[in-house]
Amino acid sequence: MPDLELVLLDEAGFDDIPDPAQPGARCQTCDYWERLDGGREVPAADAPDGTARATLKRRRLLAARDLSGSYAMLAYRTDAVARVAIGYAQFGPLSAYPRAQTIRDRYPQLPDSPAPWVVTCLQVSGPPEDRDPTGIELLNGVCNELDRRGIIAVEAYPEGVPEPWLPSPGPATVYEAAGFEHVAGDERFPVYRRELTGETDADAWSDLLRASEPDEGDDWPLPLPPKGDPDDLFRLPPEGPKRPNPFGED
Repeated sequence: MPDLELVLLDEAGFDDIPDPAQPGARCQTCDYWERLDGGREVPAADAPDGTARATLKRRRLLAARDLSGSYAMLAYRTDAVARVAIGYAQFGPLSAYPRAQTIRDRYPQLPDSPAPWVVTCLQVSGPPEDRDPTGIELLNGVCNELDRRGIIAVEAYPEGVPEPWLPSPGPATVYEAAGFEHVAGDERFPVYRRELTGETDADAWSDLLRASEPDEGDDWPLPLPPKGDPDDLFRLPPEGPKRPNPFGED
């Protein structure tokens, strides 16, 4: 098992996403989960929308970074001479992935509120004996990150097929080993779910604010205080003097 470094996706890591197991697919242009009519196939070399699809995919994965964090995580194999991305997980709120919503709608027994976040893609390259352990560690890293953000539950929809790493969600056995439970569906189209604590880590949100740099002239996602600590955004203002109640204290 190689040494792994788990890193939330940013602009610099987008091109590092490893090729998925499915032939002819490419994560950097796939919109299978984001569109009901989406696909995994790589655009032709001369396709006019090839660059546009890659740009849109990057924007989708990073769109909410300043507000709720990146929607993807990379696993890098590291040693004394190299650092290579061998694993990729994509995740996000259910609202970001219409295809996941249609799958979930088949199972009315699943809790409706609050809506879970979903892991749509789990892909690992490298030697077969390293794929499952890497996938488990990557899934645990994703769940730990979402737990820090205050998410209460994570779901995934792996497919029961002879080659379990071929579909984008990865193998059901890896989810089971990472603490997910089979809560709905059959072995062919199951729903796996892992409950989280739902306790927001204030430091996680503070880190997001420190990392975010609003566009010039734009105060999104929140106006940072001109001086002092960004954590001041999460502190109540000092209590001011109270005015006397003209109707008495009763």
